[in-house]
Amino acid sequence: MRQLIRYFWGTIVRPGATFDALATERSVRWAVMLACLPVLQVWGNMALHAAFGLDWLGTRPMLSDPTFVGGFGHLRIGLAHWVPVFAGLMPLLAFLNLVIIPGVAQLMSRLWRGQGAFEQMVNALAFATLVPNLVIAATSEWLFSVPLALLSGHAYWWVEAMQGKFGPTVSAIWNFYVIGVYAVFQYVWAIALGSIAIRRIQRIPMGAAILTMLVSFAASMVIVTTFVR
Repeated sequence: MRQLIRYFWGTIVRPGATFDALATERSVRWAVMLACLPVLQVWGNMALHAAFGLDWLGTRPMLSDPTFVGGFGHLRIGLAHWVPVFAGLMPLLAFLNLVIIPGVAQLMSRLWRGQGAFEQMVNALAFATLVPNLVIAATSEWLFSVPLALLSGHAYWWVEAMQGKFGPTVSAIWNFYVIGVYAVFQYVWAIALGSIAIRRIQRIPMGAAILTMLVSFAASMVIVTTFVR
């Protein structure tokens, strides 16, 4: 566990050296362990909401019903059933992201004769993408979901704050945070770290590494935008 913490902290303060160290690992156990943390934090956050009688799906007032339609219209999941379905999907989504981003990066790197192995990509890109997620998104959800819902007396305060229900100043500040920090900064940080990881492991030009990471990240975002509500 201490080694996992070292890799986690190293990704923040010394990403290049940390990715080099991850590339020497003979297994992907650290990547798998890290990939479990977002799943556990979502489940824990759901449990915390339930303990206080709150709705974890903070965007519920904005969603259509059914909220998910797939299988050419044959698979329909109603809004009332989405949270337990999403909870069950979390391990699968975590596994897919653990494979898709490194897999696309590994294949694209071959265009520039990349030298890295798939396992090295799994280890490095798991930390490159999940550390920003845990530092920014997970922390935000724990600090600003249940505590502020209880303080404000509004179960859906996150969405209501963005819509201006607490005044224009709160709306401006919260929209800036959600869009600028929670989303944009998190993604830019992940793409930057991923580009560094690909450059160091595959030994390809930085421009090629950035392009590779952008495409790999976009493939992952297809999954995110399909299932996240």
